[in-house]
Amino acid sequence: MEKTKNKFTLKIILSYLLLILLATIASFYIFSEIKDYVSNDSFDQNEVKLLKTSTLLSSLYEAEGLSKLAIQSPEKKNLNAYSQKIDSIFTEIETLIYLSESEYQDSLLNSLCFLLEKKVANNDALRKLRVKNQTGKSINHALDELTKMEASLGIITAENLAPNLENLPPKAQESIRKMASYLNENIPSDGKEVDRSKKIDSILQISKDLLKEIRTDNTTKENSLTSQELKINKTDMELSQQLRNIITNLEKEILANSINDNINKEAALKRSTQLAVIAALLGFLVVGIFTFIINRDFWKANLYRQKLEKEKKYSESLLKSREQLITTVSHDLRTPLNTITGYSEIMEKTGLSPEQNQYITQIKSASFYVNNLVNDLLDFSRLEAGKINIEKTPFNLSQLIKETTQNLSDQYANKDISLNLDVSAEFGHPILGDPVRMRQIINNLLGNAFKFTEKGSITIKADLLKKAPSENWAQIQITDTGIGISKEKQELIFQEFTQAEIGTEKKYGGYGLGLTISKKIVELLGGEMTLKSTVGHGSTFSIMFPVIFEKATISQIGSSRKETYQNRFGILIIDDDSSFIRMIGEYLKSENIEPILCTDFETLPKNGLEYEVVLTDIEMPSTTGFEVLTRLKSGKYGHYYGQPIIAMTGRKDLKKQLYLSHGFHTVLQKPFSNAVLLNAVTSLKTNKEMAKHPTNDKSLKTEEKHPLYSLKILRSFLGDDEKSINEILYTFIADTEKNLQKLKDAVRYTDYDLSQKIAHKMLPMLRQLEATPCVNLLDGLENDPYGSLDLNKTYENLKPHISALLKALNERLAKHPDHIG
Repeated sequence: MEKTKNKFTLKIILSYLLLILLATIASFYIFSEIKDYVSNDSFDQNEVKLLKTSTLLSSLYEAEGLSKLAIQSPEKKNLNAYSQKIDSIFTEIETLIYLSESEYQDSLLNSLCFLLEKKVANNDALRKLRVKNQTGKSINHALDELTKMEASLGIITAENLAPNLENLPPKAQESIRKMASYLNENIPSDGKEVDRSKKIDSILQISKDLLKEIRTDNTTKENSLTSQELKINKTDMELSQQLRNIITNLEKEILANSINDNINKEAALKRSTQLAVIAALLGFLVVGIFTFIINRDFWKANLYRQKLEKEKKYSESLLKSREQLITTVSHDLRTPLNTITGYSEIMEKTGLSPEQNQYITQIKSASFYVNNLVNDLLDFSRLEAGKINIEKTPFNLSQLIKETTQNLSDQYANKDISLNLDVSAEFGHPILGDPVRMRQIINNLLGNAFKFTEKGSITIKADLLKKAPSENWAQIQITDTGIGISKEKQELIFQEFTQAEIGTEKKYGGYGLGLTISKKIVELLGGEMTLKSTVGHGSTFSIMFPVIFEKATISQIGSSRKETYQNRFGILIIDDDSSFIRMIGEYLKSENIEPILCTDFETLPKNGLEYEVVLTDIEMPSTTGFEVLTRLKSGKYGHYYGQPIIAMTGRKDLKKQLYLSHGFHTVLQKPFSNAVLLNAVTSLKTNKEMAKHPTNDKSLKTEEKHPLYSLKILRSFLGDDEKSINEILYTFIADTEKNLQKLKDAVRYTDYDLSQKIAHKMLPMLRQLEATPCVNLLDGLENDPYGSLDLNKTYENLKPHISALLKALNERLAKHPDHIG
């Protein structure tokens, strides 16, 4: 069972470990994917790149406009604005290069810078050509002015000739200034107008020719510049197209990268989701598998547990049945054994022949053997059921060992065995323990030593051992020189109904319970039993158990009891069964003991009675035995001054210790024999010697055999006193008829408690009469605490048996001459 439990636990742990492992692996991969997803900021960079690329493209378009404005306008502020824009574009390109993630993007951006520089250079050249192109206009304007001067003569300045003088090339500026100076020097005066006119004409003509020549030359240059400008424009257009292509390619690549990043992220997210789903499915699968396995094991374990419980109940029922069987058989054996023993003792006193004395000795020996077997069976059954309690009363261990040794030595006096006794002086002081069980252990071990030793010696040694300053242990060793026990059989002999060899029982006797019982009792005492043995040399049985010494001596303990007995000896008997107490009273009278009979404690007078012992039933309808004990000790009854109170009961479920703890002196289990009753009473007699007469020396009449009852137990109490027997039978018949009517009423009202009390009241006398069918039915009713029996059915089954019994008893009484019915 423990192995199955460990497997069950291991499977649960394994399932949790697999789930943890699966969760760890899945978490690791999902975390890796999420980490890549979260840590990958290329999407943000691509967004930045796209934004900056768009900004760059806008800046390029803006720069394109500024370049045209700078080319068209001769003002420098437009050129400066264009230059600043170009610088900002270079800065943006450097930022993109910094954010670039590929060499291809770097090459595109570097090409963009190169082309942009080239475009700036082209724009600068184009602007210069445009400026140069202003020379032809100046020359044309100068020619126009010269033409006007032909009509009038005045002072001519270079600015008049060329209003945009400062924007002209230095050579053109110098030519125009020389012309203006020359014209001013040759302005005609009033006296010489004819000559001046000629000269002016010639000068103007020369100037015009010069300017025309310059214009021709300038036209040639302008044509060249125009051609260059066309080339530059074409190159600029190509550069612009290349710039747009580069920007477009860059934008496409960045957009493609962004799309790829998005695709990769979606793929990573999809993989993570798939992995999570797979992990969840695997988790559910693992949970399902292990749930199935664990549930299967659980149901198996539950099934096994149910089977074990069923087997346990069956075993317990078998043990209970065995216990009940042993108890019943033991009880049924005790009564005839007591009769056999009693008759044997009576016959010994009748003057028998030697041969008859030998027969009586054999009968007594057989009775003793069977009685010991019964006692051992009962002890073994009670030990198995855990119903034996160890008492704590003071006793003299040394004296107990000596008495037991002497008894067994007398029993085996015919054997040539020397007996050695070595008991430590410490055991002369009383110890607390169970003298009955200690005597039983020593008797079993010493009896075995005598039994298996034909000649030689037996040594009993008792020592006091100190395992600690305040811890005392007794060690008792019993060593013999008998047949010994082989090593492989030494454990076997402690098992019940087992002996070392097969032929041992036939040769030496015994039934294999003594050592088992002794070992279990030693263990109950908190000790242990060991064995050392050699075949052919003998054995040593050792018992060790803790001991506690009593401070007071045995004599002090005995003297503490108040002796209350007077010259007479009387017994107060309280029982609701009148026939039962009349039988006991008749027997006690035959033993010169005065009985005081009481069937109802409520009618007991409070004064005027004299008795030395109280004998009370435990279960009575009006007052229980425990209540009798309490009320007697309450001080309200003047005739009670502490006399011993003995309990009588038919219940077997209450332990003797319970009665003793309540204050009873002892307890008698019904049915009990006359010897048990007499021993219980005489053990309390201290100041009075009772007259002990033999039961009756007359031979007992042969009792008629009847299938419904037996008068053997009554005759064991009353002998052949037919008058007393008949009176008891009359009382029994009357009480039984009343009780049967009461039982009928209780059954009618389904009163289980009252039915059980009536059954308890009827059982003692029925047991004495051995009316087995009636006893079985009433015993089942009395011991039915849960009310599971059908009262009507039980009553209907009981009624014919009771009627038949009463009819048979009335028929017997009718044959007697003293019949009064």
